Amino acid sequence: GILERMTPLESRNFNPSSLEGEYNLVELLCKFRAVRLKAGVLAGILAGVMMIIFGMIYCATQGIDITAPMKIAGLPILGNEALQYGSMKAIIVGLAAFFAYSIFHGMTYAHVTGKNHKGALFGVGLTWAAWSLVFVTCLFMPAFRHYYEAEIPRGVMFIAWIVWGQALRS
Repeated sequence: GILERMTPLESRNFNPSSLEGEYNLVELLCKFRAVRLKAGVLAGILAGVMMIIFGMIYCATQGIDITAPMKIAGLPILGNEALQYGSMKAIIVGLAAFFAYSIFHGMTYAHVTGKNHKGALFGVGLTWAAWSLVFVTCLFMPAFRHYYEAEIPRGVMFIAWIVWGQALRS
């Protein structure tokens, strides 16, 4: 390969990103790109809105309070008070917690992906959804008694995370 044709000094200072078509993940992750972070904030907000809309539609079809998706993220903070009908405090706390999470992960997603190829972003969106299902829905949420008692269906959460993960590709 190319490294075999180089002198020891050249190979030690070799920069893989200088090659056509090479992709240096470490360089990508260490490079600050404000444009990608701004895009991640917007993608996180859009993904959060899409997930909440999906949750509201699901709740409406099941006869559940349609504000429940906006309150669920507030469960660890407010406890059972977060699911009280008509609680504006629960809606505000839940939305703030959820959008903080969504914006942070939108920025992380945009920073890590680094490309705008729709095929790759589709796969990364599905991976992000699966990660969220496993770590957020299956591990984090049951660790809090209030989430456990709310009995949020995991199948619906998986679909909601897919909506969220695919909306991040925007």
